[in-house]
Amino acid sequence: MNHLYLGLGGAGVRVWQALRRRLACRIEPAGRRAVLEPLLIDTDPKEFRDEAPGWRHLGSRLVPPAQQRLLLGASAAELHALLRARPELRACLAPEGLDWEARLLELGAFDEPLSQVAARLPGWPSRRLGRLLLAHGQGRVRLALDAVSQALQARHTHPSLTLHLVVQLGGATGAGLLIDLLQLLRQHPPATRCSVHLHALLPQDDTAAGRPAPLAEIQAYAVLRELQAAAQEGLFELCLLSARTDERGLQPLDAAGREQRLADWIFQRVSGEPEWLTPPRAVGQAARRGEFAAFGLAERAADRVELRSHLSHELLLRLLAQLRYNHWRPGLGFVTHPRPVPVEAMDAMETLLVGWGLSEAHLQLAAPLPEIDGDSPPGTPIEQEWQALEAHYRQLIELVAPARRATELRRLFEQGLEERFRGQGIDAAFDLPDHALRRRAVVVRQRVESTLWEDWREGRRALHECGQLLAVVLADLADRIEPLRQEQHGLETQAALLWQQIEAAEQAASVRPGMLARLRGQAAPADVEALIERLREYALARTRSAAVTLTLRLVAEIEAQLTTLQGMIDAGEMELAALVETTDAAAAAALPPARPEAGESRLETRELLNHWRQQLITRETMQREHLRVLRAGLFARLGEQASFRIFAQRIGEAATCDALLAACAQRLPPAQLQPVAAGAWDAWLAGLQAEPERLAREQAALRAQAAVSLLWSSEEAPGASIQECLRVPAPPEPGEAPADETDAADEDEGGEVAARTATRPVPTLLPADLARLLRRPGGAGTAPTLQMRAEGEGALVLMRLVRGLPLQALRPVQELHRLHEAHRLQAGRAALWLQLDEAACLPELLAVDVQAQQARARTVVLLAEALGLLRHEPEPLTGAPVLVHVSLDADGFEIARVRLGRDPLEAVDQARERVLHDLFDEVCAELQSGRHGSPEAIAGLRDRMRDRIEMLRRQSPPTQWDTISRDWNEAAREAMKLIRQECPR
Repeated sequence: MNHLYLGLGGAGVRVWQALRRRLACRIEPAGRRAVLEPLLIDTDPKEFRDEAPGWRHLGSRLVPPAQQRLLLGASAAELHALLRARPELRACLAPEGLDWEARLLELGAFDEPLSQVAARLPGWPSRRLGRLLLAHGQGRVRLALDAVSQALQARHTHPSLTLHLVVQLGGATGAGLLIDLLQLLRQHPPATRCSVHLHALLPQDDTAAGRPAPLAEIQAYAVLRELQAAAQEGLFELCLLSARTDERGLQPLDAAGREQRLADWIFQRVSGEPEWLTPPRAVGQAARRGEFAAFGLAERAADRVELRSHLSHELLLRLLAQLRYNHWRPGLGFVTHPRPVPVEAMDAMETLLVGWGLSEAHLQLAAPLPEIDGDSPPGTPIEQEWQALEAHYRQLIELVAPARRATELRRLFEQGLEERFRGQGIDAAFDLPDHALRRRAVVVRQRVESTLWEDWREGRRALHECGQLLAVVLADLADRIEPLRQEQHGLETQAALLWQQIEAAEQAASVRPGMLARLRGQAAPADVEALIERLREYALARTRSAAVTLTLRLVAEIEAQLTTLQGMIDAGEMELAALVETTDAAAAAALPPARPEAGESRLETRELLNHWRQQLITRETMQREHLRVLRAGLFARLGEQASFRIFAQRIGEAATCDALLAACAQRLPPAQLQPVAAGAWDAWLAGLQAEPERLAREQAALRAQAAVSLLWSSEEAPGASIQECLRVPAPPEPGEAPADETDAADEDEGGEVAARTATRPVPTLLPADLARLLRRPGGAGTAPTLQMRAEGEGALVLMRLVRGLPLQALRPVQELHRLHEAHRLQAGRAALWLQLDEAACLPELLAVDVQAQQARARTVVLLAEALGLLRHEPEPLTGAPVLVHVSLDADGFEIARVRLGRDPLEAVDQARERVLHDLFDEVCAELQSGRHGSPEAIAGLRDRMRDRIEMLRRQSPPTQWDTISRDWNEAAREAMKLIRQECPR
């Protein structure tokens, strides 16, 4: 059979999201595939966004196609054109359609959720705006309905279509669109044989959703009155109402729980044969239409949604553990702590440092980096460079007179330091700019990162080990800094001492003429050699000091780059740790109770789940294959140009987390979890066999869980009937199912559990026995209709439906009626605006409180007369004075004249509700005008009302004096409260 889900407003979207999660985890038996398609209609774009959290399930987006998400909206120009073409819709904006253009300017466009758009017209009900919006978008709605129904027929040709319409009666969108949408479905049915089943949630305050929106309960009651009329017209077949209080008077579910239960109900409806819902029909009698009903549902099955969620998160935990630590332990798999890693061998470490450009030669710029230096040969060592310069200087001074050789040597060595060393001098050779050193450091970091990333991607190292190795390298660099600084200090000290020696020798020569004479020409070769040696050592000291300074700067740059890289790796590890924490919490949240009690709806136990976790995830062959595919998918998603920075950024993103979880869920399709559900069912049946008294507890718990989600009075609903359906899987054939494949590690650690769950027991409780035992308490009534499901499905479902419920018998409706009556007594004519058609005479669901209405009428008439809004005029025929209400426009001209009666007593008895509403509105407007706010004016109103009460008392028979005095003085007290409340201060 084909099913069409039609969700209105936020409640319709949320129920579909819950239903879609169950549909994603089901397995359709052969030949029983029900076809279901959704159409969601809302005015809030946030509900329809692809990234909305409600559409996420195990990392996948379950959002329906865009053509099945209908967002209603309209611009001001479109609304203006519509209202000009259809004058009957102008009452949707203003009472009786007056000044609709001004109201339209105040309203603007439908560019926000309907509840927010309605706030632009304070006091005006959102339901009428919803009617206007649907009138504008009915063409789109019809096209969307036709498209969905055609898609259903294309998938499964079937003449019948069941339309499940889900709505929250207190919501702005749902309450505004519902009645007109039912009319639209009747005029343009999406199929030749279409049954409309309305699922209506009543607005009630609870802990999850908080207080309902203002006037939500009042609005819901107005919708129920219109649904009563729609039921008589046959606009729907069933209207299933759901409220907070169930038939036992308890409140077991909050708003979210009630929406989930409704989703479970629809899931069971579309997953099985619904013939049991067809009411008995007499010969020649047409099928009943327009019934109000309530449902109850209880399940005993393994929760496939939670099962798949738990196992998917567990698999994700193993993947994260492998990425972070890569520590395999037999029987446990990849665990969440580091493995003991041996220290890198000295030769291996040296090879790594050379390959990364961190050797001594690279730090001294003696070894080139091809990425920067290209094919250029390495520079000449410092000693060789100065040896060549010294040899050249020796040749030059041979051409100089002996008297000038000392001066020339000093000049030549100084020139070598400034210009000749490597053709540019030591300052230019070793004082490289910061950007050049940073460029070399970036190349080193890229080499290190490339090696570590490749090792991590190929599984040779864990992410934690990459961080550890990098920490060792940074520690090695830090250890090199202090010796280099000491070496630099020693070289600078040595150069200073040598220079002092040279200066001292020159000064001494200038003081002793003999010495000066020797230096000017008669100096011995030994003195020249001593000077050359000092100048050479001085030049070497200064050059080495400059080289060490350059090395220190390069090490600082490399250290900064590698520290940044370590920060990237640590950031990625922290993101993994945070993801592990959230994933572990999600996996734990999906576990069944640690100590399941009788009546627990989930049949799987933690013991059973541990066994299947071992079979499906942690077993070595399974786990390694799972993680091989998942790990390759992760790095493929990151791309060929990925790095630790990209990983740290991407792993914490919702898209990446969802992709990982979705990949894990794909490794565990619903069919793979079928043995888990079957094993849980067999264990439950075995428990019933082992404990005969447990069946009674299960029966009581099952019926308590299946309590109808509505409280009604059986005395006021004598025609209500209860239908029940029990769905159980077919019993397996006698014999043993194939044992699960378990490896040696499984038998060592969980052999007892595996042996107990590997063989499916043959239950002695057949489905017919369960149906007989689960009859109503005391044996009253008939046994539930029995429906057989596929063998191995592993689920017992009890569905209950109470049909033929009159709205008057429902306790929630009675409460809504009391709230509606209180609103009618206070809101004036605005109470009538809640109806889509103000002039329609809808039947009252419950008897009106006549005494309360008369008390309000006395207050309104007494105060209106005191304010001068009522006139005493002679009746044209008899000449007797009558009380008349004359309505005037803004210019003081008469609009309408209404005869109320000969006196206030008759006016109260005969006045119609609409007249009293209009009079109440005028009284409030007069009080708010500011003309009666002074103490003197209030005292005058009080005196006039007191005199009028006394006059009524004197004109009445003595037997009615006490009654009149009591009733009208009470009305005067209410009038004084209204004066003090409405008059501006």
